[in-house]
Amino acid sequence: MRLRSTDVSARTIGDETIVLSLPTSRYFTITGVGSRLFELLAEDLSLDELVETVVDEYEVDPVAARRNIEAFLVRLRDAQLLH
Repeated sequence: MRLRSTDVSARTIGDETIVLSLPTSRYFTITGVGSRLFELLAEDLSLDELVETVVDEYEVDPVAARRNIEAFLVRLRDAQLLH
């Protein structure tokens, strides 16, 4: 999975990421672990790699992490922010 880097402008301030979808002119605010996931998506990681990284960095349950990451990715796809 990878962000549509040519179609997205993003800035992180503290633990909050502000994202602008250039084709739709829609703004999104992403906070907490979502900001970290957004950053990781620039690295073109697989779902398994995203889950592993989040579990390692935040010491959360792998099943819950996968479920939440999948839901986050669906929202990003729906917003046309992912390839």
